[in-house]
Amino acid sequence: MVRPISRKSIFFDIILTVLTLGLFNFWIQLRQILDTNDVLGNSSFSFFKVIILTLLTFGLYFVYDEYKMTKLLHRALYGREENQIAILCAVASFFGLWFVVDTYQQSLLNQLAVQDSD
Repeated sequence: MVRPISRKSIFFDIILTVLTLGLFNFWIQLRQILDTNDVLGNSSFSFFKVIILTLLTFGLYFVYDEYKMTKLLHRALYGREENQIAILCAVASFFGLWFVVDTYQQSLLNQLAVQDSD
């Protein structure tokens, strides 16, 4: 059974991430992975897989994971993949702007949550 996803406060996420010096982002990542899996109807993403492979590849897997998640969220929301935006998200993650990518991905998830509630 797929649980419905709900809208999350992007402002609240940013504030708590800043106040906890980035630690709150682990919760954001887990929540986004669970919501994305629910939207896709499968278990394409795994929090523990991301953590382990990110450590083993010195962060490169995280860049790939952000690319893949953005691409699949676009397909779920718009019916097509936006490779250019997914690549920009990967580049932003590579250069340490993961919080921007998380904000963008949460906005996509929030739009999907609104679609589901209609």
